[in-house]
Amino acid sequence: MTYPWLEPVAAEFSERLLGGRMAHAILLSGPAGLGKTGLARDFLASLLCLEESWPACGACRSCQLIGSGAHPEGHVLTFEQHPKKDELRKELVVDQIRRLTASLQLTNTVSRRKAAIVYPAESLNASAANALLKTLEEPPGDAVMILVAHKPSQLPATVRSRCQSLNVRLPDAEAAIPWLMQAAGSQRDNSALALEAAAGSPLRALRLLEEAGIAPYRKLTEVLDGLRAERYEPAAAMASLADVDPELLWTWLSLRAAKEVRSNLDQAPLARTLSRLQVEADRNRRLLPTPVRKDLLLQDWLIQWARLHV
Repeated sequence: MTYPWLEPVAAEFSERLLGGRMAHAILLSGPAGLGKTGLARDFLASLLCLEESWPACGACRSCQLIGSGAHPEGHVLTFEQHPKKDELRKELVVDQIRRLTASLQLTNTVSRRKAAIVYPAESLNASAANALLKTLEEPPGDAVMILVAHKPSQLPATVRSRCQSLNVRLPDAEAAIPWLMQAAGSQRDNSALALEAAAGSPLRALRLLEEAGIAPYRKLTEVLDGLRAERYEPAAAMASLADVDPELLWTWLSLRAAKEVRSNLDQAPLARTLSRLQVEADRNRRLLPTPVRKDLLLQDWLIQWARLHV
């Protein structure tokens, strides 16, 4: 499946590749849920393709090795298993960068250049970022690093400054909704609602339509509107939202508060209150793994929201 919102970035990459203007490092950035990692893999395949084409030819020995996951010059660095816990690490660590750097210094056996993907790049810890910076400052002559970041501002400025930037933007709703309607086979109003629930990300919206459905988000919207219009009491609102996944619930509460802030910028006191509610929703989402009473947090948030009608 091709994603039309990626086409401008792919065209820019193609121009740089075929024009001989490829840098040693690319920072591929943009909001999560747009297909950036898949696009980075396409970049890697094209960089290693023996035909040096965009997209990669898919038939040469390099492309066949990419397909099997065994290309000696193609590397993907992401979260690894924690050595002492039965879970993935939540950061990229210095040993990973050191191993990658050592691999990039080996003699090529298939392709004329090496290529590596690092994602999500903003998860590099301080030591790993410093080690990566050294590699970017003195890059192997035939290697291209592709850093994929959802939040590039969290990367050190020294790392960002050594990369060519390619930015993937959220498509506007009028472009994303028809795509969703076709991809999910859904009605326009359902596609629009899913896109709103996914903060504008078409791929996340597609997952909502295909998996979780948008009924919980529709219910949340009804409840929040009802609280503002005094059709719901906070206790009844909590009961109505009891089955909504807590992670999604706080994400959606934050999104709704942010939407209301944008709609009420001309009313400074209200906008400030809404902004504070957005911050609280984000904070409460981060508190989900802790023993804090989540029901009390939700009750307090809903009470504050209900008071906004005054």
